[in-house]
Amino acid sequence: MNFRLFMLIISLLMIVTFVVTCCVFDSKFADATIDYFAFFAGIFLIVEGAISIARSPGLYPKQFLRGFRVIIGVCVFTIHLLQFMRF
Repeated sequence: MNFRLFMLIISLLMIVTFVVTCCVFDSKFADATIDYFAFFAGIFLIVEGAISIARSPGLYPKQFLRGFRVIIGVCVFTIHLLQFMRF
């Protein structure tokens, strides 16, 4: 599948999830949706960043930003995992 098409589909799914979450924000569904959305977003950032690092063997600015993307993904995943385990 074309990478741009894949990114477009992922972006549209993220927008639809955001709109649905905003529409039902006062319900229990919103809490679960936000956690699941954060899990998937964190996993996506981790996997996409790691694949990008593995594919291009360059060093400093690109790899730094990709590594930073992986770190953000791990943080988002961890925060929502801990929230999910707490409640």
